[in-house]
Amino acid sequence: MEIGKENFPNTLKAIQNGIDQELHTCAQVYISQYEEALADFAMGEYLPEKACSINTYMPWMSCSKMVTAISFALLVERGSVDWHTNVAEVIPEFGCNGKEDITFHNILTHTCGLRILSLKYETLTWAETISQISAMPVEKNWTIGIDAGYHVATSWFILGEAVQRLSAQSLNNFITTEIFQPLEMEHCSLAMPIDQYLSTEKEIAKFYRTDTNPIRFAVDHYETSKNICKPGSSGRGPMRELAKFMEMLGAKGTYKNRRILSERTIEEMIKPQRIDTQDKTFMCKIDWGLAFMLDSKHHQESYPYSFGPGCSEDTFGHNGNQSSAAYVDLEHELTVCFGFNGLPGEKAHQIRLHETNEAIYKDLDIL
Repeated sequence: MEIGKENFPNTLKAIQNGIDQELHTCAQVYISQYEEALADFAMGEYLPEKACSINTYMPWMSCSKMVTAISFALLVERGSVDWHTNVAEVIPEFGCNGKEDITFHNILTHTCGLRILSLKYETLTWAETISQISAMPVEKNWTIGIDAGYHVATSWFILGEAVQRLSAQSLNNFITTEIFQPLEMEHCSLAMPIDQYLSTEKEIAKFYRTDTNPIRFAVDHYETSKNICKPGSSGRGPMRELAKFMEMLGAKGTYKNRRILSERTIEEMIKPQRIDTQDKTFMCKIDWGLAFMLDSKHHQESYPYSFGPGCSEDTFGHNGNQSSAAYVDLEHELTVCFGFNGLPGEKAHQIRLHETNEAIYKDLDIL
């Protein structure tokens, strides 16, 4: 059952404006504060004449990175690995071409120098992907651990492979068993089965390319891809369930009085680990924890994929490429998750993202 629409008029207006401008055809929003759900609603149509609901499966894109990082954190807690372990100790073939000293800390802070996007992931099996990334050299003029630049995919496959080798399970199975099931995220997956993705009985939102005229479905290669599990981008599920994951982080590792992760581990992951450093991908200074973007308005008023003008300095989380946002504002004890099904281009999305974040904080009387 939807709740809270009547209390978020500015947010509704911002989302409806995007529908009217054909930036997206649907959206989901979940907001909680002081452990109480304030908003849980959907707008628009995920397919023509198919209304989006709070249970529609939405693509998370890079919000998936947080889930993969927490799976690795569980193994750190169990003593299987350390943040500063060299990647080559777990994946020996990775230790070549200048990558011998790369640690998992470098991967989690986007300082390892493997931003190359030339791989056509849909044509490669998981094993082939790991092999090709392992053979890559470090980016030219890159000092590992010093230079920084957001890594879209490559390093996250390596992190996922480390989880598989250390746990002796597939990444998707490990995440399902160790994260999604304990958090009651029953409709979430990092590798949605193809028959489910193609099902007409389930509400599966697929991306529209709304930067074209007319708008059209984005090519996702899901039916033909040799590997459907992408550790940095293939998460799917209702935003209300992704919010359970974020609420657990905000509660320093607990969910319904059950401990999922230690408070010490959460604090380590959300404290500044990469500070006052120019990001070569986003071309601005953004502070990072271990896999989590941190509010960085103290560097500049506005920057790509920020959590908006109203959030506190104690805000952490992640965004998905031109689509989703999931973050926790510790000062305001606030969890915010929302997602759109339209890819309108970077410029249009950054405006949409800013307006949505601003509207949410206005509706909460924080801004």
